[in-house]
Amino acid sequence: MILSTNTRYAIRLIYELHQVKAPLSITALAERINVSAKVIENVHAELKRHGITDAIIGANGGIRLIRSIEEISLGKMIELFDNGVRFVVCFGNKSNNCPRQSVCETQSVWKTISNRIQNELDSISLADILDEYRQGASREQPIKIHCINHKGDLTF
Repeated sequence: MILSTNTRYAIRLIYELHQVKAPLSITALAERINVSAKVIENVHAELKRHGITDAIIGANGGIRLIRSIEEISLGKMIELFDNGVRFVVCFGNKSNNCPRQSVCETQSVWKTISNRIQNELDSISLADILDEYRQGASREQPIKIHCINHKGDLTF
């Protein structure tokens, strides 16, 4: 699964608003997170619709975070911008009208796996990710991947 660009931009926008703890104009946000103002507008519209950000009009106005990062889960971001976790298109909000849906032997397996991953992502707040990043930045450790079809492990 690959996160959409808008999911990543939304998380960056939220972290930026969390850090400054004050409203930022669309232009200022665009410059700070290095994306276009149009992208900020689109991402903000979705976040605002779900009660995560708000806009203040006026000289000192801008976009502000109205929920704490402790209340916002990674799963929620993926749900908003990527329609949740799905490994196949035969279930969820965007079905493909597969003629085998009613008799498919594997559909329940993919749905169960997707639901378990979504539940795990729902349990991880954006604050948890930020805390883990801050802890990990002080003690970088290599990632070791065991490969069955490879001679030895891969270390990054």
